[in-house]
Amino acid sequence: MRSKLFIFLLLLGIGFSGSVYGQNLKIGYANIELILLYMPETKTMNQQLQTYENKLAEDLQARETYFRTLVAEYQELAQGGADEATLAPKEEELTKLQTQLQEKQAEAQNKAMTKRQDLLAPIIEKLQKEIKALAAEEGYTYILNTVDGSGVSIVLHGPEEHDVTRKLMTRLGIQIPEEAGQ
Repeated sequence: MRSKLFIFLLLLGIGFSGSVYGQNLKIGYANIELILLYMPETKTMNQQLQTYENKLAEDLQARETYFRTLVAEYQELAQGGADEATLAPKEEELTKLQTQLQEKQAEAQNKAMTKRQDLLAPIIEKLQKEIKALAAEEGYTYILNTVDGSGVSIVLHGPEEHDVTRKLMTRLGIQIPEEAGQ
């Protein structure tokens, strides 16, 4: 709710500042998530990311299997009546391995996130370039994203003629199914 209020006040302020300074504001909006969804580069990125994540998961799986094997060995020793002197070093090793496994899981998540950002950067740059070119050609002062990163609408209402989603998609050579909507 706060973000919607902020956007409203921002747009209201922009409207007043435009009329104060005699500027003609032209505000467009686009569904950037929809555009990204249908960009061929995004599909390629997702395939590359999936391959990378699978490789990371294979490494983690091997570590988890080794850890489970040691846990089973420990349980056998404990059930077999092994003494504390035998079990204590095994417990220490298991604790250490569990910590390492958790660190590797966190590291894998960070690597996957970094890889996604690295792969997404040139795609966003290409889209941003087209947005700027379209804004310059058609006289838009601002082009807003219709939704935030979590899918919450930012632009709640606007004239259809200022929705530049399809124009951007055309410029990028993207065809979208009609049922995809906006």
